Amino acid sequence: MDELCYRVSEEGDLPDLLRLWEEAGWGRLAPRQWREWFVDGPQGPSLITVAVDAAGEVVALEVFAAARLSVAGREVRALRCSAPILRPDLRGQSLRRAAHPAWGLYRAAAAVAAEHGFEVGYSLPYHAWLPILRNAHRFGLPRFAITAFGCAELPLEPASEPASERFARGVETRPVASFGAEHEALWHAARESFPIACGVVRDAAWLSFRNSGRIALEVRDREGGLVGYSATTRQTGLLADLLARRPEELTAVVAATARWLAGERRPGEPGDLTHLKAMRTPALDPALLALGFTPVDYRFGFICNTYGDAAGDESWRARMAPERWYVMPGD
Repeated sequence: MDELCYRVSEEGDLPDLLRLWEEAGWGRLAPRQWREWFVDGPQGPSLITVAVDAAGEVVALEVFAAARLSVAGREVRALRCSAPILRPDLRGQSLRRAAHPAWGLYRAAAAVAAEHGFEVGYSLPYHAWLPILRNAHRFGLPRFAITAFGCAELPLEPASEPASERFARGVETRPVASFGAEHEALWHAARESFPIACGVVRDAAWLSFRNSGRIALEVRDREGGLVGYSATTRQTGLLADLLARRPEELTAVVAATARWLAGERRPGEPGDLTHLKAMRTPALDPALLALGFTPVDYRFGFICNTYGDAAGDESWRARMAPERWYVMPGD
């Protein structure tokens, strides 16, 4: 195979990017939709890197979506890495080779991230990638801090006195009409009460953008105060996003979500959700155990790293340790 050249994507690459997207099995994407997702997002344009062959054809791409993080009370710009998209003939190469296109795409992004104003990178890769990513610095990539989270599920079935009914007493659940200032205030309250040492900033624009197409619910107390919200992926029943104003109220928010989803079930119909699934993070696990979630055979990977001057700052790296993050699958 000819040697590939790696660079940041340019405007003229769009036809090739759309072609690769469709070849990867994600469906046909209109230029307008591409722009909405990856150029005009609420945190600014994504950083997209491409691999170009000797004939000048774009044969691989990787999207690094822009985000804002709160780290020890300071907001910084971050990049969330998604899985690389490769032309079919490139997919069979070993990931244990420095020349693999996935590493070339990542190196190209890391080389320019700091000059674009990004200090942190993070991702939720497939768990099977983690052993390779632990040694990725040998391929010229940053040193990643790495962890894994389990998965658990709760059947969405009626019962005489399910835990979700007990813990959801005294709260009302309804679909989110729109994310706004009240949800931003919830984020600020949670950041202080948990406290959230490191986490994606959940402002209204980000919440609307990331949770579009999900089942977004808000949970309120008897006085109408916003206790928390959830966003569940329709296709899988996975809690993609969840937050409560205080950690002890996470149980009520999860319970209220399960109760509402169970009440909306249409057994036997397409798209019927049979279980609510959740990533077992340290923040969320006590609520899942209280509600009777049971472990399932699935693991979520999580990695993070720093760019530029921060990469050599050990105190900064310590603040970014995975165990300090409040993280959800949709982040």
